[in-house]
Amino acid sequence: LSKEDTLYQTTAGVAVDWSLSRQNFLLDAAIVDNRFDQNSNLDYVGQTLDLKWNWVVGNDLTGSVGFVQKITQNDFSNTASQETSKKEDGTAQFLAKWRYARDWELGVRLSDYALNYDLQALKINDRKSVKKTVFINYISHSSNWMGVTLLQEDGSYPRRNLSSSSVIDNKFQQNSILLNMNWRVTGKSRLQADVGWNARTHPNISSRDYDGLSVKAVYSWFPTGKTMVDVSLYRQLISSSYRDSSFSESTGYSLGVSWRMSEKVSFSGTIKDELRDYLGQESSFKERYSWITLGASYQLNTMFNVALQFNQSTRDSTQVFRDYGADSFVLSLNLKF
Repeated sequence: LSKEDTLYQTTAGVAVDWSLSRQNFLLDAAIVDNRFDQNSNLDYVGQTLDLKWNWVVGNDLTGSVGFVQKITQNDFSNTASQETSKKEDGTAQFLAKWRYARDWELGVRLSDYALNYDLQALKINDRKSVKKTVFINYISHSSNWMGVTLLQEDGSYPRRNLSSSSVIDNKFQQNSILLNMNWRVTGKSRLQADVGWNARTHPNISSRDYDGLSVKAVYSWFPTGKTMVDVSLYRQLISSSYRDSSFSESTGYSLGVSWRMSEKVSFSGTIKDELRDYLGQESSFKERYSWITLGASYQLNTMFNVALQFNQSTRDSTQVFRDYGADSFVLSLNLKF
């Protein structure tokens, strides 16, 4: 494989936003053709599909039913193989919210997620997950809110066969309780925060069990009507499809700035740093990821947009042969009609 290449990506899609009485239906579908100048063996055609029905019943019951599917190509960050594989992930979701006594909201959310690979060597990373969530929120008259969320996730890796010498499990259950808030601090700033406790159990290999605190806070500041600054801090438990570890404790921060210079010209930039501690195995390891993104956009008219973006990413690992660095420039021409 060549370390430097030019990717030509052509996307054709359709977007539909249709309302019938109080019901709203959304469709967003696209086909993405990817052609590499040097590594033509990586050429592929991807797909995206996003279906959603925002439903309303009476005055107090609302929700949504949706399905999202994405077909892309696997990256090479977690495998030594240079063989390509289509990667398909899809999520079906149901949400219902009941507003009562004006200031309170009770809700349930169900989701079913599946990740599948075409390449036989990567099928060990196939993953399924079912999440069940209930929540209750207090909503103030100024649209600030705080609440409590209970979440249970049942996950499995159906292609992983266990044996007496196995050091990886093929299923898990995670139970979480979270305190949530979304509060306007001042007229120009808002704070979103989640603080909770996670308990993750593995029925076959209890040595992989884990429980710990999770925290995420996002502070958004709007110094002017055209400028926004986002600062994020987090410590979370994240599921992984890595061969030897199904989850990581990820701690990091991000800083994002966007500036709309005029009705047609805007700029943005983001820096992010994350430390992933892969737990639950005899030889745990750590990796630090860093990302820098700079972007500029020009909106010629309501139909045509030009965007330029620079991306830089690095990974430093305690495991051998897993360090990498990547730089990319992306020029996008978008036509909507």
